[in-house]
Amino acid sequence: MYLLLTMLWLSMAMPVFSQQYRLQGIVTDEQQQPLPGCHIQLPDTLIVSDDQGRFEVQSRSHENIRVQLSFIGYQPMDTVLTQANLSQIIHLSLTPFAANIATIKVEGKRKQTQSLTTEVIQETFISRTQSGSFIHSLNRLPGVNSMDIGSHTSKPVIRGLSFSRVSVSENHIKQEGQHWGADHGLEIDPFAVESAEVVKGPSAIEYGSDAIGGYIHLNNNRVPAPNQQQGNFQLLGKSVNQLYGGSLYLESRKQHSYIKLRGTLLDFGDYRIPTDTILYLSRKIPIVNRALKNTAGYERDFSVHTGVIYNQFSSSFSGSIVSQQAGFFPGAHGIPDLNRVQDDGDSRNTDYPFQKSTHTKLINNTRFQVGSTDWFLDLAYQHNDRSEWSQFHTHYPEQEAPQTNPDLELDFQLKAFQANLKTNFQLSPTQDLSIGVQTQWKHNDIAGYNFLLPNYQSNSQGAFIRYNWKLSPTVNLFSGVRFDLSQIEIAGYFDPVLFDYLKGTGATNQEAESYATRSKQLKRSFQDFSWLVGLVIQSSSNTTTRINLGKAFRTPTPIELASNGVHHGSFRHEQGDNQLKPERSYYGDLSLEWHIPKGHYEITPYLYYFSNYIFLNPTGEWSKLPHAGQIYRYTDSRALLSGVEISVNQQLLPRLQLSANLEYIRNTQLSEQANQRYPLPFTPPTNAFGELEYQFRKPNKYMEDLKFFINTRIALDQNRVARNELKTPGYQLFGLGLSSRISTSHQPIAITLQVMNLLNTKHFNAISFYRRLEIPEPGRNIQLHVKIPFTL
Repeated sequence: MYLLLTMLWLSMAMPVFSQQYRLQGIVTDEQQQPLPGCHIQLPDTLIVSDDQGRFEVQSRSHENIRVQLSFIGYQPMDTVLTQANLSQIIHLSLTPFAANIATIKVEGKRKQTQSLTTEVIQETFISRTQSGSFIHSLNRLPGVNSMDIGSHTSKPVIRGLSFSRVSVSENHIKQEGQHWGADHGLEIDPFAVESAEVVKGPSAIEYGSDAIGGYIHLNNNRVPAPNQQQGNFQLLGKSVNQLYGGSLYLESRKQHSYIKLRGTLLDFGDYRIPTDTILYLSRKIPIVNRALKNTAGYERDFSVHTGVIYNQFSSSFSGSIVSQQAGFFPGAHGIPDLNRVQDDGDSRNTDYPFQKSTHTKLINNTRFQVGSTDWFLDLAYQHNDRSEWSQFHTHYPEQEAPQTNPDLELDFQLKAFQANLKTNFQLSPTQDLSIGVQTQWKHNDIAGYNFLLPNYQSNSQGAFIRYNWKLSPTVNLFSGVRFDLSQIEIAGYFDPVLFDYLKGTGATNQEAESYATRSKQLKRSFQDFSWLVGLVIQSSSNTTTRINLGKAFRTPTPIELASNGVHHGSFRHEQGDNQLKPERSYYGDLSLEWHIPKGHYEITPYLYYFSNYIFLNPTGEWSKLPHAGQIYRYTDSRALLSGVEISVNQQLLPRLQLSANLEYIRNTQLSEQANQRYPLPFTPPTNAFGELEYQFRKPNKYMEDLKFFINTRIALDQNRVARNELKTPGYQLFGLGLSSRISTSHQPIAITLQVMNLLNTKHFNAISFYRRLEIPEPGRNIQLHVKIPFTL
């Protein structure tokens, strides 16, 4: 409360020391055409240009006035106006992004509003790499990989860190779900993302303690241009899993209010792999017609976004439902059974076992002005329903099928409420201060005839302060500190049927009771600080250096504290440890950037030290649960993680562009025993991606921006693996494609045709969900994406 009162006092007091000025201007594109709806950030307000690209504002004055402009598809502008400019109408012109990933990545690196390395993802990149999974598209970026679950579901890995160490948010609201499982993806409509930021490195100061490895912020709250009604229709087709689908988008805006609607439908069949046989639990399993049976599924998404916008107040409300269903390969679910993998004549049906998820989200984002200070308020409710279905089968005698939904094996119902409040103070032309508070409440209910994770309830509160100081025209200081406090209550659960079964097998009372106590009642609290100090040094017009030092921490998740059961999705008995402490990390990174007229180069080495890295570790103990195998228990260890990212973007010829990046990661557990110093689980191998793009001259009056591209992805052998992980051989893949815009009487139609894994190479992803089963990654894929804009 004291912090909140202090924030309000500062916001009301600052106008006393300010003067008033009147600023008028017009924003245009490179052809001097007005840009309506352009966001214009001033020291004490955020406004939007009108339908003629014009803006006018009265606010407090400084000797120099910083103005930041952003408009989708255009390079943002960050400039400083002097008092002499105030007597005339200011003309500001934005430059469009080049429609290729190389330029987008360069622009992301130029972001000066923070010291951490940031990739800014714009609409051209999203459209070019659209594959039905937004996270999978990001693995073209340096330091970013995707942990894939089949051909349609992925989760992010940043600098070798994943699961709860990478935070994903939509419109400033953290995406909540069952992200602890390797078989659990993110419920995000891939067509709804309008722009995104990928922040590499600990981002816990503003985004929460979970962002110990990185942060991905997805935006779909772009405000439409005034007095327009328009939309687009996108089509997507893939050969590797016979995917077909589309997304319809509509938007309409009056002067001060708007609405946006989107509906997405995707259907896909069993995906094809370049092998006839896989090996699971020392047993060969045939792959009929090289199609992985029962990996078909669908996705159904709908969202609505509406809002009002004025000079000193704007508020938007959005609601979305993302519904997904996908099957598991039956030959790798439980005990191998050759009968279950026989061809059923239908490559698009989904039989047992399969997973379903429905994610419902309601978000309100509000900006308002108190005095001369901007405030930002975010409110959200989420309901994530994730279930795994498998035909009821008893693991021990006298286990009865449930009365309702007898084939529901696991069900997790997670409800979450979140509120964020932040304000920005312009202390002087060279100093900014941000203060924010956040709170979250979560409640998880379970169902199903199997047990893995108990009921739990948690709440957390956090507060942060960020201070930015432009020490000189070439040196910027970024700093911040954050405090988090969280509590968790976990329900106890005792299984009497399992107790009787184990007693019947000869187990002692103590042993039977230990296994039958699937969860102990637990109530714990956690608290800690995070901090960051960073410098951005512009040593010359073409050289930028970024230096970061800091500390981050992460609260153990309920699955790490209290899981205890057979997780067929991960092929093992997983067991939590309710004594785990918060995971702490100290880190540092250094980024060196060189800009030349026709190129951009960057190298970023980094180092993390974990005092207690939490991971799932094989114990060597054989579980007494039927069909369970070895016990994997969550434990912690001191660990060291280091790596380097290198990216190159170079114009080789006037119409030929090269973009390439390389990532190297090395980590190890710092055990006192030399023979226990294993690498950490799920570590990507050394990998590289390169692409050559050639832009043709305009062949005729109908085709614009015609480009041909060829790319390659290389991964070296991954022989440094955690205990019980498989070594993974290296590979090289090739791809190629064409993209263009077809002129029509209305708006140009964007088309991208590409081939991935051109040579149908058999290869394995070291961090894939199916890697343990010797199931290779998808084979050759021919993909077509079409985007048709229209005006109503």
